[in-house]
Amino acid sequence: DALNSFVANAHGAGKRCVLVITGKGSEGKGVLRRLVPLWLKTPPLSGQILAISQARQADGCGGALYVMLRRKRQAG
Repeated sequence: DALNSFVANAHGAGKRCVLVITGKGSEGKGVLRRLVPLWLKTPPLSGQILAISQARQADGCGGALYVMLRRKRQAG
């Protein structure tokens, strides 16, 4: 629910890129590290997501993701 709200709020505010920090978990096998990319690729989030990539080392490397958001559709 927190991820859905975060992405929906960022998309609604017209943001184009957000940083999602999952952490690496124990021995690099964290539950969030494994599941967050799957959640981002399935509805309801998938309609708002353009691309997902691993963050640079300065931004969290394997424990964070850049999430590129689709442009907000104009009404009318």
